Order: sequence, then C-alpha cells, then structure tokens
Amino acid sequence: MLRKKIRESLTVRIFLITALILLGAGAITFGLIAWATPSTYTAVINDDLTKQVNALVEKLADTTLEDCGSVLDAFLRDSGADAMLVGPDEQIVNTGSQFALQSICEDTGKMTTAADIGSTVTYTTDRLDTEDSVTVTMSEQATITADVRFLNQSDSYTLYVTPRLKTENLAVQALIQMAPWLLLLLLIFSLLCALVYSRYIARPIVRLSGIAGKMADLDFGWTCEETRQDEIGNLGRSLNQMAQKLSGALCDLKASNEALRGEMEQEREMDRQRMAFFSAASHELKTPVTILKGQLSGMLDGVDVYQDREKYLARSLQVTARMENLIQEILTISRVEAHGGAFVQELVDISEIAKRQMELDTDLIQQKNLRVTVDLCPGLTVKGEPSMLAKAIGNLISNAALYSPEGGEIRIWSGLQQDTPALTIENTGVHIGTEALPHLFEAFYREEQSRNRRTGGSGLGLYLVRIILEQHRANCRIENTENGVQATVSFNPPK
Repeated sequence: MLRKKIRESLTVRIFLITALILLGAGAITFGLIAWATPSTYTAVINDDLTKQVNALVEKLADTTLEDCGSVLDAFLRDSGADAMLVGPDEQIVNTGSQFALQSICEDTGKMTTAADIGSTVTYTTDRLDTEDSVTVTMSEQATITADVRFLNQSDSYTLYVTPRLKTENLAVQALIQMAPWLLLLLLIFSLLCALVYSRYIARPIVRLSGIAGKMADLDFGWTCEETRQDEIGNLGRSLNQMAQKLSGALCDLKASNEALRGEMEQEREMDRQRMAFFSAASHELKTPVTILKGQLSGMLDGVDVYQDREKYLARSLQVTARMENLIQEILTISRVEAHGGAFVQELVDISEIAKRQMELDTDLIQQKNLRVTVDLCPGLTVKGEPSMLAKAIGNLISNAALYSPEGGEIRIWSGLQQDTPALTIENTGVHIGTEALPHLFEAFYREEQSRNRRTGGSGLGLYLVRIILEQHRANCRIENTENGVQATVSFNPPK
C-alpha cells in the first residue's frame, strides 16, 4: 500500500526524476573534468614554460657564453625544468651550470647534470651516426627548442628545455582521491535541489488537485490564491473564473428548479381543486336532478300526493330554477378561469357599482326589514372588467342581506385605506364560527353542513368572488367584528 502511494505521488515522482537528472548531469561533468584535466594541465605548464624560455633567450643574448651558467641555474630553479645547450658543432656545451645537462655517457647514452642532489635525473637520447653529434628525443615529455645567440658571438646555439612532468598527473591523482567526497557532495546537492524543485512544482499542483476535488463535490466556497505568472498560475485563475460561473449557473438552476417546483405544486393544487370542484358540482346537481325526477315520475304515475300536479309542478320549477342558477355560476367560474385575467379592462367606479348592486337586493332587504347605512366615496375608480366586478360585489351584498337576521343592519363603505381603494360590507347580528373562516372562499363550502337550501346557497358565491378579485389583482377577507361580520375588499390603485 505504501509503495503504491509513493508510486502514485506526484511529489515523489518529480523528486526522483529531478534527483536522477541532477546526479547524472553532475556525474557527466565530473567525468569530463577528469578526462580533460591531464591535457589541460600539460598545456598550461607548457604555455608557462614557453614564456619563461623566451625570457631566457632574451637574457642570454645579453650574456657571454662563459657567464651563462648562473643565468641557466636561476632559470632552472624557477621553472623546475631540465635544459641543455648544444653548440654549432652539435656537441653539448659545458656552461658551468649546476643543473643543466653537461655530458652523455658513451656506453649507456644517459645524460647527467653536474648537481649532486642525491639522485641522478636521466633522459634517454638517440645517438646520431656522426661520432660526436647528438639528438635529444623526449618520449613522454614536450621539449621546447630555442635558438640562442650569446653576447659578442655570431654562432647560433640550440637550447633544449624539458618540463619535469611525472607519468601520472598530480591533479588527476588529487581529483581521484577526492572523487568519493565529490560524489557524496554531488548526491546531497542533487537531493536538496530535487526536494526544493519538487515542492515548488508539486505544491501548487496538489492545491489545484484539492480544488478540483471540491468542484467535483459542487463546493464553490473557495478562492485559488495562486499568484504565479506561469501556466500553473493561469490554471488557478481559470479555476476561479470557472468556479464563479458554475456557482452562478448553479444558483440560477436552483432558482429555476424552485420556481418550477412551485409551479408544479401550484398546478397540482389547481388540478386538485378542479377535481374537487367537479366532484362537488356533480354532487350539487345530482340532488336537485333526483328530486326533479322523482316529482315528475310521481305526477306521471298519479301516485298519491303527486296527483296535485299544480303544486308539484311549481316545486319542480323552483328546483329547475336553482339548477339553472347553479349551472350559470359554474359557467361564470369557467369563463373567468379560462380568460385568466385577459378581460378588456377599463376604469370602473367602485362606489357606483356597489350602489347599483344594493338596489338589486332591495326586495330582500325590505322583506327582512333590514337597515342600510351607506358611506360611499364618489369617483373611487379601479381598473377592471365592469360586469365581473359587479358580480363579485353583488355576491358580497347578497350574502350580507341573506344571512342577516330580521331587523339587522347592513353597512357599506368605500374609500381609501393606506392609499389603496377599498370597499367594506358589514352585516350585524350574526357571527361566523372560527373554524369556518379559513374555508369560506372554497368552492361549495357552507358553514351549515346539511346543505339545506333554506339555510344557505350553493356555496359558489364567495368562491366566485375570490377568483374574480384574483384576476383583478385584488383580495377579499372576511372577519368577525364586535357587532357582526365584515367583508373587506382591497384593490390595487389604477396605473
């Protein structure tokens, strides 16, 4: 498991790759230095020795042959090289120097110096065919040759100078001895550089990976603080922009879903209300149809009490009238819902409509000996469809007259409430049960549950008031007062 995590870790992979690259580059550089050091070392020594030989030639030009020994000794001590002087006759010249080559052994071909330094420096030479001539050949050393002319002499002498180089280069030996420590130092340096570089590269990538994981979980409550100007920084800023756009799109989507859910719930509620309305309407029509059918059948068959046809024909006519009124109200409701508020609207005087609807109920008011108090504000206008508003206001006035007791009072007022046109209709002497108040505007709802026509209407009057007022962006509330029941209609002011 640990090996798998290490293998899958981006930081570890970058660290190992960087360490290997740096270590390999260091090893190659070390090898190139070791390979180039001998030739470089020899070239540097020869270049320096050449400059010293040129200076020596200039000094010897101002020195006689007999006095050149001290000059050569000083040169040989400073340069650490070996030298010999060959005359025009190709014989080694005895310069009197303590360090320059003075003679050559006839038997071994070895040249020796006059200095006694505890060991003899030897050089191999190849003898020429001529008896006394000699040519010096250095097998592993670079010999510098220079023509020398001494003071007050016209002959040219040849100076041979050879650096004292060992077979093994000292610099290479020192480098080889230090190789383990250099390699260890190179390894430590490579690991440190790899660690720093891997953290520099991998850390922002790890942060971006965490941010991407949050985005996958639809968590946009973060901000990438990457300030780098390279591709990683650009990626971080792009993630910020993407998160903002996705967050906005997600919020819009949630709002749309909530709105759609609300519309679906509203549509389901309307379907439920529609089904309840049709069910109640069927029930309301079924009862009078059954009554009418029974009465007509009894009269046709001449059954007992139904033989008095005049009496039951009148009753049948009353039942038919109630059915006609119920059907008319259902058609009105369907027409209002079908238009959806798309009526031809105009400025309507609410006070004038209330006055006309009250006059239509004059017979019922007089029959129940009701007192009417009217306080209408003239010219109180709203925007709407006149016939629909007249139907709604007429239903409220009819209900007030119908449910008022004998000798009761009806109070009608119109005016402005909080700068809004309003109409109130109050009937005294009666109250509505608290549990019934929230259901008054439901279709076919009556506080008296027996559905007796003598104690209540069809139950569609207030329902029709509600849907008409909703189409006109108005509302109605019914509440108990100290003296009775009050219906308050609030309109929106005309634009």
